[in-house]
Amino acid sequence: MHDEGDKGKDFEMDLSEENLEDAEEVFEITPDDPLHSKIEEACEKSEDLLDRLQRLQAEFDNYRKRMDNRFSEVTKFASEDIILKILDVYDNILRALEMDFTKNPTAAKTGVEAIQRQLDIMLSKEDVRPIESVGKTFDPYYQHAAQRIVDSEKPDGIILEEYQKGYMLKDRVLRPAVVCVNRHEVQPVEESSDEDKNSKLENNGE
Repeated sequence: MHDEGDKGKDFEMDLSEENLEDAEEVFEITPDDPLHSKIEEACEKSEDLLDRLQRLQAEFDNYRKRMDNRFSEVTKFASEDIILKILDVYDNILRALEMDFTKNPTAAKTGVEAIQRQLDIMLSKEDVRPIESVGKTFDPYYQHAAQRIVDSEKPDGIILEEYQKGYMLKDRVLRPAVVCVNRHEVQPVEESSDEDKNSKLENNGE
């Protein structure tokens, strides 16, 4: 029991620095604290994700280098196959030139025709086909007009002659045909004289 004399005394707290330091120690996170474990777990996950990201970045860089090298290799030798086919045709041309065209023109013609058939087959396999032009309506996408002829007896815009055959590669124009197009003459517009112009102006002003 307290003495009656103490009842009148005020209650005092000890707020010295030593006592405050002791109080702070109570709130320190210890290794056994659940919050400490969660922080360590989050740090481990972050390090794992960073490691994965770095490995993915390295793998992507290696993949890009491989693709660049492969693309460079493909573009470098893309024409190899078609060149080999052309060489076969070239060999046949050399054989045809060894023939005496004056002594045996029929055999020479047969050899040239064989070369043409060989080229036709090669182009067909590459999906190259000629553009039909003569008798068709002129289309600047498929033909190039090198000359125009006026023939009123034939329809306007009709292709009359083909100077160089055009070709399609699949659905795209590989080379337009060079043609001659029929164009009807267009009557030139006669220019009015100064007197006619003045007369029209006066009439409009009335």
